[in-house]
Amino acid sequence: MDISNETKVIIHWHTKDEEAIRLIRERFGIPKYTTVNGYSPGVLKSEDREMFEETARRGYFSFMCVEWTYNGATYSW
Repeated sequence: MDISNETKVIIHWHTKDEEAIRLIRERFGIPKYTTVNGYSPGVLKSEDREMFEETARRGYFSFMCVEWTYNGATYSW
């Protein structure tokens, strides 16, 4: 699997609209996992970056580009 053109991001959801969150997750391939603090890790493809940033500008979420790992049953960043 070549992930050289992908970026690991941590998303903090600002919207409470479950339908909007579901559609955003489907569009960008973000897992259904969210921490108790409202964060979701995801791997963003480079070709989706522009639309992803526009979605963030519209106020649905904010994001950080950070390194994270999946340790068995939890994510760490």
